[in-house]
Amino acid sequence: MKKFFALVALVAVALTSCDKGNDGETTKSVIRLYETEVVFANSGGEKIVGFGIDNAVGGKATAQDDAEWLDAEIVFNGEVTITAEANEGDAREAKVTIKYADAKDAIIVVKQKAGNVMYDIEYEAKHLEGTYFGTQYSDNHNYFVILSDIGATAKGEVKSNGVYYFFDFYSKVAGNAESPVLPNGTYTFDANNTLGDLTFSDDGSWYQEQENGKTIKAANIKSATVVVESGKFDAIIEFTTGEVHRVTYEGDLTLGFDEVHTTFNKDVKLTVDGAAISAANYGDILGNGLQAWYIEAVKGDELFMLEIFTASANSPAGVYTALAASDNNYSNKFIPGIISDGMAGTWYAKLTNGAIKGDVMAPFVDGLVKIEVAGNTATISYSVRDDAGNQFDCTVSGSYTKTEVEK
Repeated sequence: MKKFFALVALVAVALTSCDKGNDGETTKSVIRLYETEVVFANSGGEKIVGFGIDNAVGGKATAQDDAEWLDAEIVFNGEVTITAEANEGDAREAKVTIKYADAKDAIIVVKQKAGNVMYDIEYEAKHLEGTYFGTQYSDNHNYFVILSDIGATAKGEVKSNGVYYFFDFYSKVAGNAESPVLPNGTYTFDANNTLGDLTFSDDGSWYQEQENGKTIKAANIKSATVVVESGKFDAIIEFTTGEVHRVTYEGDLTLGFDEVHTTFNKDVKLTVDGAAISAANYGDILGNGLQAWYIEAVKGDELFMLEIFTASANSPAGVYTALAASDNNYSNKFIPGIISDGMAGTWYAKLTNGAIKGDVMAPFVDGLVKIEVAGNTATISYSVRDDAGNQFDCTVSGSYTKTEVEK
């Protein structure tokens, strides 16, 4: 069930630099922030930032904000909830200060976008994917592009809980068949579907939101302009509903889709009590000063797998966020679930006759995991998403055993 070392090899290839641990010993507490900056839309809202405390001496951390439009609260050590009011003025910035015992204060910079803009929604997409059809439909080259928060499936279909913007672009510039890249240019909305150069068609362009596998909002485009330049995508769209959205993306403009492995198509809430939870410490296997842990929780046919990096060789307790390809700091990260000659990373699955058959499984790829250890008992709390965007809110508790792996 465990492919820890296969995964570590992949991580070492994808992430070529690591923060080295400090060889010196200290007894002073240290606050480790998992994010040092958060950005709010002008509509405001709530964001959660995870943090860890090395050499904790007991007691609760506190949070202080320095702006009236901001509120910060720590419910338990490991998470600070930051809430921003709506902004009707210029862009603004403030800070949240985390304090704990004798530790040096930790600062989170909080930014909020201007409210005095003419867009109903400003949306920063996290994923750009799509398909290159060449000249299948026109003398111009066709690039079908999907921008979203959680990505599409390997078949180019929407996932269960995503926000999606679709664009059916046409350009006289040909794409590489193996790794097509959306060409630079200023594209205009083509209501008549002429499929001309530097246009995107009415038939293939729209907006859609999903919730638990159902479409809860959709809109057709009335008018729009998209500027693509040097790895940046900037669209201003007026929909037939009357809303005006600005959609931006910065990053790789190569088209393609990631494979999806989850078997779920809706959100999941699950509580498992009386599990057998075992934790194995593999030591500093990457030479970055952090300890690699593999944790497994089993009750009946319910299985949770979790692979993490943390500073402690004594306990895996802490709050963990997902390790991303861009991370060069592995501290208090969980390895997302992947398939690499078997399952590796962080997963939920059901067993059949004691083995994973793939009938019920979900890789956890984003979110927060909290591990609590008290003597010979442990609790693992998940607030995570799988690779189809389903939200998993799960709590697993039970007996706890720790093992040392021969190194």
